Amino acid sequence: MTAGVRGRAGDTSPWGLRLVHAGVFLALAAVPLGAAFPEWRHVLGALSRPFHAGEPPRWLLLVASVSAAVGAARLLVGLAGRRSAPLWASAAVLAGVAVTLATGRTPPAERSEQRANLAFLASARSVHLEMVRQLQDSAEVPVEPGPWQAALERAWREDARVRDRAFQPVPPRVVRVAEPEARAERAVPGDLWLFVTPDGVSFSLRVVGLEAGQPVLLRDDTGGPLVLRGLFNPDLPDAEPSAPLLP
Repeated sequence: MTAGVRGRAGDTSPWGLRLVHAGVFLALAAVPLGAAFPEWRHVLGALSRPFHAGEPPRWLLLVASVSAAVGAARLLVGLAGRRSAPLWASAAVLAGVAVTLATGRTPPAERSEQRANLAFLASARSVHLEMVRQLQDSAEVPVEPGPWQAALERAWREDARVRDRAFQPVPPRVVRVAEPEARAERAVPGDLWLFVTPDGVSFSLRVVGLEAGQPVLLRDDTGGPLVLRGLFNPDLPDAEPSAPLLP
C-alpha cells in the first residue's frame, strides 16, 4: 500500500528518459540564449551610459531568450528532483527557438561609436560644403541657426543614429555659440556647434562625437578640436567640392 501511494505521488517516467528529454531541450535552449547574448550586452552597456550608438536591441530576441531560460531552468529543477517537468517548460523552450529562428537571421547594423563619429563628420562636411558654396555665391551665410539646422537634417546619415538610455533617438542639432571657442551649455552627440560672425562673412563648425558613451568634440590629427571653417574670398576660383568622407 505504501509503495503504491509512493508510485502515484512520484513520477513514473524512467530516469533515463527524463535525462534524454532534458538534454535535448537544454541544447535547444542554447540557440536563443546564444543569439540574444549580444543584445543583452548591448542593453547593459546602453543603460550604463548616457548615450550609445546604433540600433536598439532586438526585443523579440530578448523575450525569446527569457522564455527559453525559464523553460530550461524548470527542466533542470525537475531533473534534479527526479520528476518530469511540466509540459509548459518544454513549450517555453520551443517557443524561444521558434522566435529566434524567425527574427534573428538578419544581424543588426554595426553598433560602433567610431562609425557613428565618421557619419557625424560626413554630415558636418556636407553642411560645411553647402554653406561654403552659399558664402561664395552670396558673400554671406545665414546668421540664424534655422537654415543650418535644415541643411544638417538634409545631410543627416542613418548610420549617425545615437540613442539615449531610454533607447530614444537623439535628433541632430545645430547649436549656435557666441565665440569660436565657446562651448554649448549641453553637449549631445551629433551636435554641430556653429559660430558665425554678425555680418555672415565667416563661420566655423565643431562636431560633437561619442566616446565611451559620453559626448566629446571630435579632434583632428594634432589632437585639437576639429574645426570646419568658411570665409568669404572674392578671389577664390570655382572648384568642385571634395568627395564625402563615407560612401
